[in-house]
Amino acid sequence: MRFISLVCLCLLSVAAHAQNEADVVRYSMQVPGSTARSYGVAGAFGSIGADPSCAGINPAGLARYRTSNFFLSTGFYTARNKANYLSTSISDSKFNFNLPNLGFIANIRGEDYESKKPQGFVNFVFGFNVNRLNNFHKRSIFDANNSSSSITENWAERATETGTIPDNFSKYSLEHLAYRAWVIDKDTSSPTPAYVSAYGKNPTVNVNQSGSILTRGALNDYNFSFAGNYRHIILVGISLGAKSVRYIENNSFIEEDKKVSSVRDIKKVTFEQYLRTGGMGFNAKIGVNAAPTEYLRLGYAFHSPTVFNLTDSYSYTIMSEFDFGAIDQFGDVRPNTNASTDATIYKYKITTPARHVFSVGLVNKEIGFLSLDIETVNYSSANIISKDRGADAYSFTNENLNIKKTLNPTAVNFRLGGEAIYEQYRFRAGYARYPSPYKEGAVPVLKDLVNNIYSLGFGIKTKSYAFDVAYVNSGYADYSVPYTLKTKTTTYLTNNVRSSNIVLSMGISLD
Repeated sequence: MRFISLVCLCLLSVAAHAQNEADVVRYSMQVPGSTARSYGVAGAFGSIGADPSCAGINPAGLARYRTSNFFLSTGFYTARNKANYLSTSISDSKFNFNLPNLGFIANIRGEDYESKKPQGFVNFVFGFNVNRLNNFHKRSIFDANNSSSSITENWAERATETGTIPDNFSKYSLEHLAYRAWVIDKDTSSPTPAYVSAYGKNPTVNVNQSGSILTRGALNDYNFSFAGNYRHIILVGISLGAKSVRYIENNSFIEEDKKVSSVRDIKKVTFEQYLRTGGMGFNAKIGVNAAPTEYLRLGYAFHSPTVFNLTDSYSYTIMSEFDFGAIDQFGDVRPNTNASTDATIYKYKITTPARHVFSVGLVNKEIGFLSLDIETVNYSSANIISKDRGADAYSFTNENLNIKKTLNPTAVNFRLGGEAIYEQYRFRAGYARYPSPYKEGAVPVLKDLVNNIYSLGFGIKTKSYAFDVAYVNSGYADYSVPYTLKTKTTTYLTNNVRSSNIVLSMGISLD
């Protein structure tokens, strides 16, 4: 299953503190991922129970297990992406093999375990599960001509905004690298420190811009759960979880001058960016399920906010090539240059929002079930804080205000799935819809950021084992901004992604 991707608001326009609402979205978005049985019904297991995915949705459902079990799942995930930049489209794909679930359930029988009309607790369940909640694997390639702007103009604007001389630039900044690489110059006509592109002030631009964006990694949930089944009517559960983040991003942006002119200036500029984020977050989930009748099941679960302790390691490189004999405004020859920052480490915290999950299921043990989950999320409640202490600690005030202004406070996720039973065979189908985490009007392609998920599944269940397979297809879009200019139209790189995931699961009864 392709999980909703982050929306990079400023992919290549980076600064020392690059953490923003895009990071919040990346680690807040999650889709219950676990066994092929769960995938087959699009994760709609909040009220059904007896599946490892319940640990990540509503832990009360684990109490429906009547035996101890071991689970293992494998996934074969492919993301096919069509990138559009300046009206030019290029397609590419990326494959990933992963283990979406590994788990163990220990069932402890209560005093009324054998009773047909129990008066107390039927059983208790302890469980450990690892579930994959988000998959960050994607590759995007773009290549188009641009006659409107150059990325070097962005670097010149950045340098001008500092209002200082080059010696005072931060050694980790893009303006520092751009000046070292000779692709921006001092604006000698300005009475205060100002800078222009090496193409000149208000240049006539005709460049080819190409590059690639490669992301990989995952968000995984490690949880310990406890659940109890009271008379098959009320089930309660709690799950204590640790979420691990591993996110790696490699970006390359290449700009080549295409002007047919005797002017000798920039021939080619290459900008490369590397980012690696790792860390852990902790949260808890509590849930209750009720079965007022044999055929009706109701559920509610609360997921606490997750506090992630994250560490970014990042570096940037600008490589410049010039036409033979190119000189700057002082008559100095521009040398081809490779300028890089040192690897930089920055530590910070992100708190992602709480969730409320409401579930209803119609169940017939001989026929199958139909299940619906409604999940509410207030993305605007998230925040970023620095782990530094003291007067020099970055406040993230603007970033947190932007989270409040741009992220959706009333997002509603929807999951619907069903299973039909024929002897030992199971046939499944599901649909899920995850709306944009952004408010209306906050981003230019809001309607395309909805993630629609379709799934089909098949299983074989016996007393000693269960084997399941699921196919999940997902379509969504995201976008990034290579750079912005104050006086020129912003161009977007949009990605239309169609992902497919084949999941195989095996469950073995240990009783």
